Amino acid sequence: MSRYIMIFTTFFLLGLNPWLMAIEIKIPITSEYMHSYKLDLLKLILSKADGDHTLSYSKKRYSASRVEIEMNKENSKINLMWYGTSIRIENKLLPIRYPMYRGLIGHRVFIINRKHQSKFDKIKDLKNLQSMVGAQGFGWADIDILENAGLKQVQASYDNIFKMINKSRIDYFSRGVTEAYKEVNFRKDQLKEITVEKKLLLVYPFAMYFFTGKNNTEIAKVIENGFKNAYADGSFIEFYNNHSEIKNVRKQSNLNNRIRIDIHNPLMTKETLSLPKSLWN
Repeated sequence: MSRYIMIFTTFFLLGLNPWLMAIEIKIPITSEYMHSYKLDLLKLILSKADGDHTLSYSKKRYSASRVEIEMNKENSKINLMWYGTSIRIENKLLPIRYPMYRGLIGHRVFIINRKHQSKFDKIKDLKNLQSMVGAQGFGWADIDILENAGLKQVQASYDNIFKMINKSRIDYFSRGVTEAYKEVNFRKDQLKEITVEKKLLLVYPFAMYFFTGKNNTEIAKVIENGFKNAYADGSFIEFYNNHSEIKNVRKQSNLNNRIRIDIHNPLMTKETLSLPKSLWN
């Protein structure tokens, strides 16, 4: 009998699940900005998951495209990351289908150069917005969504997009309302011309998930178990409603008084579309 069969048999005879063994969740660092909501949520989920699990961070920075490759490698130094979901990313990685922001991430505002607010004041509908040029990170799911709606996009590294806005090389950077204000605030001393546009709200169905490598089913089960328990005891909804990022979004964004422009999301999988309504706002 092999060593692995003996270990599994021992757990089976004891009535335990092998995946309840302590697992180290290893998060890649992808920018100098630390994503407090996502990391706080992950800590909550791990605290609610059965078993005793740990969290660590990579020592090197990864691009988003590199993360996808590395997470599917055996014995990778990283094994969990968040992405806006799409058919492509769900085919490449293993999604844990609990929308981290309950769909709020699909409410988008624009980071712009403050000198150009008057240009955006004239935009009333999608056709007007199609005359502008935006940017997204290399390989991001949002690119196909925005381009499908006729919105011109260029691709660049995440950090460089802010510099491009600051120098007026592009018109806007479409960001979730949960992201835009903190990203601008984080860079306000170095990039003094960037700001959040005041009048427009772009909306499409969208979810952000935690993802792991295709073969990392043990990690997926841990995260799913944590989400399930956090919903069952009410701690996730309490976390969501009271986290400073969500509260600040509601205070800063003035969502109900913006001009709303709805567009279609062609990238939602049937699995995402069939999620229960209780997981969405």
